[in-house]
Amino acid sequence: IKSFADTTTEKIFRNQPLTKKELQVWQPKLQKALARLDILNISSEKDLLLTPSYHYHTLHNGRYLIDAESRKSKWRITFHWHDDELQDLALVKIEDTH
Repeated sequence: IKSFADTTTEKIFRNQPLTKKELQVWQPKLQKALARLDILNISSEKDLLLTPSYHYHTLHNGRYLIDAESRKSKWRITFHWHDDELQDLALVKIEDTH
């Protein structure tokens, strides 16, 4: 992982202390999000393509996405590929628009 789009995602990946507000949001899913970030850190694009449970795919804006926990989760990890390195990683919440 070369860069992060937000400080919270970087703090989770680097196992740094989170603020109370960040903990409130992430506590129930912190370990699963960290596990996915660790997987991304060691994976190539081919690895992601060959593992269907990550639900790896391209977004319309040129970013890529995998599920942060499971397919039922509203959290995703988005990123860019640049020279086979991940950049601008971000944990994002898919908001319910209904």
